[in-house]
Amino acid sequence: MARKKKQEAEHDNSERWLLTYSDLITLLMIFFVVMYAMSNIDAQKYQILSQSLEGALNPAALTGNGEGSGSGEGGDLSIDDLAEALSDGSTDKLDPELVAAAEEIQNLIRQNGLEDKVSVSVQERGVVVGLMNTILFDSGSAQIKQDAMPTLIAIGQIANGVHNYIRIEGNTDDVPQSSEKFPSNWELSVIRATEVVKLLIAKSGVEPARISAVGYGEYRPSVPNTSAETRAKNRKVDIVILNDQLDKSESSMSGSTETSAGTNEGASSDVTENSQ
Repeated sequence: MARKKKQEAEHDNSERWLLTYSDLITLLMIFFVVMYAMSNIDAQKYQILSQSLEGALNPAALTGNGEGSGSGEGGDLSIDDLAEALSDGSTDKLDPELVAAAEEIQNLIRQNGLEDKVSVSVQERGVVVGLMNTILFDSGSAQIKQDAMPTLIAIGQIANGVHNYIRIEGNTDDVPQSSEKFPSNWELSVIRATEVVKLLIAKSGVEPARISAVGYGEYRPSVPNTSAETRAKNRKVDIVILNDQLDKSESSMSGSTETSAGTNEGASSDVTENSQ
């Protein structure tokens, strides 16, 4: 009888490892559940970023108080929301470096009280800084105002820190332009953009190979030219810091139809004189 009891005791001890194994499986299950929960995308932040990408077709300017001055409705987003969502890894479609640059430029605009003259938006193509011509140029002139230069130079320095390709886009309203220097809005828009390019190269340290100027004239309005107010919004220069995909495309492109700073050297030299 004693021998039988000893054998039963040995049999009971041999199954105690199951308890440890069970605990291990339970802990692993809890670990993977926690990891899965941490990896879930915040639905609200994902929606915010989806709306920001849609803004490429109907962009809404991002201002300090969250109200857009652009033509878009219902899509106004704050740069802070975009930056927070990116810091949480909610998307891989927007470059965190571009959003950080947009936020820095927006802070600069607020500090100088230019929210009603300068807009900053994060779009699918990159960061777009829109400067109304009233703060940059006199009517019919392509000479940059002296008091606008510090703001332009500071924006250029921030853009230069991103190391992406920069495109300066000149725009006008639909009022016909006809003068000896500027026979049409095409010439006026492209030479204004070129003057900004030259300033950013000279004062902001931007490499000439990383920047170009293009003039759209009256043909890419932000809003319909239906009143004096809307025409004023369309008279602007956009500083565009391109996203990585467009950056690679621009860098490898040769023979572009856009007017680079180098090819406009002769044309833009004419506008260094005072124009009326």
